[in-house]
Amino acid sequence: MPALAPLSLASPLPLAVQRLRGGASSAWLAAVLAAALVAAAGEPAAACVYLVALALPGLLLGESLARGRGLLRGCGWAFGGLVAEVAAVLAFAPQVKERALALVEQGRSEAFLAQLKAGGSPPEQISQFTELVGAVHDTLAVVFPAALVIGAAVLVAANAALLRLYLLRRDPGWLEDGEFERVRFSLALVAVFVLSGAGVAVPLARPAAYNVLLVTAFFFALQGLAIVAFYGRRLAGPPLLRAAVVILVLANPWAPQILALLGLFDNWFDFRRWAEPPPGEGTRPGRQA
Repeated sequence: MPALAPLSLASPLPLAVQRLRGGASSAWLAAVLAAALVAAAGEPAAACVYLVALALPGLLLGESLARGRGLLRGCGWAFGGLVAEVAAVLAFAPQVKERALALVEQGRSEAFLAQLKAGGSPPEQISQFTELVGAVHDTLAVVFPAALVIGAAVLVAANAALLRLYLLRRDPGWLEDGEFERVRFSLALVAVFVLSGAGVAVPLARPAAYNVLLVTAFFFALQGLAIVAFYGRRLAGPPLLRAAVVILVLANPWAPQILALLGLFDNWFDFRRWAEPPPGEGTRPGRQA
């Protein structure tokens, strides 16, 4: 059911909560029963996709918290599992890429364009839309692996954020204070970023270089977002105002580029040191299961 696709992206959250509330056995049982329900309502293949792409990240997030490893470590576990699955898909199911490109190509098919014309869309708008779909198709044909990896990271980060919001209201003892605000990747990622940027100039290495460059830039954007969250939390004002400031930063059309540059240069300038908490202000330890 395409209409429920956005809702399915949040399906790891209840499994993570169930792992914390009811234990590992009840969480795995809930995942199996949910997969059985998906298989009964659709296809067995959809149930398998649910288990490996949606249920597993939620279970790993909950497992990390239940073991006292923190939510950030759980994000690493979940992302690592999804990256392994992406590698397996690219290696053993290359037809997935063709199916994804075919779905994009439908956006400029004669049937779809006829629907736009019947809906009253002006010709110049249809022409711009066709060019946009063509650009997306050509770009995705090159950076499809990077798109899958970034999609996996977004899925994990979104559910981790939802889980954090839930626990802050219901049981904050599971969380470590300021865990995500301290995100900083090593200088090795900077070297990978520079080398992949140089690889774009080599025609044979260009497709791989574009994919690596896009993924590393995304991780630097996450580091930049951590810096914004670090300063947003320390603004003088109510929580709603601080959240609004962060949302306004993200609403900027150039936000991905700005955050990526902020995260990149943070490796040398350490922007967060200008607003470090006073000495002696520690963090709350995570709650043990």
